[in-house]
Amino acid sequence: MAWFRNLIHISGLKSSVKVNPRNMSFTTALSHFSTLPSPPSATAHNYYSGLGPTKPDERPRVVVLGSGWAACRFMKGLDTSLYDIVCVSPRNHMVFTPLLASTCVGTLEFRSVAEPIGRIQPAVRCETVTDGVNTITPWKFDIAYDKLVIALGAEASTFGIHGVKENAIFLREVHHAVEIRRKLLLNLMLSDVPGISEDEKRRLLHCVVVGGGPTGVEFSGELSDFIMRDVRQRYAHVKDYIHVTLIEANEILSSFDDRLRRYATSQLTKSGVRLVRGVVKDVKSQKIVLNDGTEVPYGLLVWSTGVGPSPFVRSLEVPKSPGGR
Repeated sequence: MAWFRNLIHISGLKSSVKVNPRNMSFTTALSHFSTLPSPPSATAHNYYSGLGPTKPDERPRVVVLGSGWAACRFMKGLDTSLYDIVCVSPRNHMVFTPLLASTCVGTLEFRSVAEPIGRIQPAVRCETVTDGVNTITPWKFDIAYDKLVIALGAEASTFGIHGVKENAIFLREVHHAVEIRRKLLLNLMLSDVPGISEDEKRRLLHCVVVGGGPTGVEFSGELSDFIMRDVRQRYAHVKDYIHVTLIEANEILSSFDDRLRRYATSQLTKSGVRLVRGVVKDVKSQKIVLNDGTEVPYGLLVWSTGVGPSPFVRSLEVPKSPGGR
């Protein structure tokens, strides 16, 4: 599974991209996907020689930042006989995010929701620009462009709430789903340790989902089905302890039709999901605090309260929508 460890390592890299005018360069520390032949070797330690300006007799170079839905759809439809495509992204695949919740509980495997860029656009070659699998210092390189497409997507919103990034798990990438599955199985094992107190067992087996949007509702339903159909049969000792709580400030699926909201509420309640209306004030290592002072212990905390623009997009001095995207 070395390829998977490399995939997870790459997806955790942080971007550092500086965009300059046409046919100028930007420096990045991400993966490089290109339709060009293999580039020359690095000229200095941790520095990649990169791609210079295109020549008059060469195809114009289109640089695409990102490998999400918009970026992949754009690259798939681009005529590679007219343009050379260079994709810069922290991952070498596209993630089918609506199915991520199913991978957390084993309904689907992780490879089922990750599509390599090379399959989406065969003309694009993938090259990981890192100094080995375990490096913490990625290669840096320059790429000149004729046209630049910024499709970096969004990141999970925390609303500035203390402790979210340190203690909660998001659900936007494959490595998030891996961590959720690992944490869930670990807590099941820990709950069977001899001598553990009743309160600690209840905390370990309490799965809390914050956010009643499509992702939060889908994950809560998947997790509840997993508990009812699999966990309670295999781990009989936890059937009276393990449960799921969904916390939402307003109504779940607030952007959907009222009939769909009522149906979702009914189905979640029937499947054993506890619905709590409240606003999270603080997140600690083993409990969250609501705005009314209520403390909710948890063993697994999944944060799904919507998305916002990435730091790179926020730094761009270009017209943006009201949400900053």
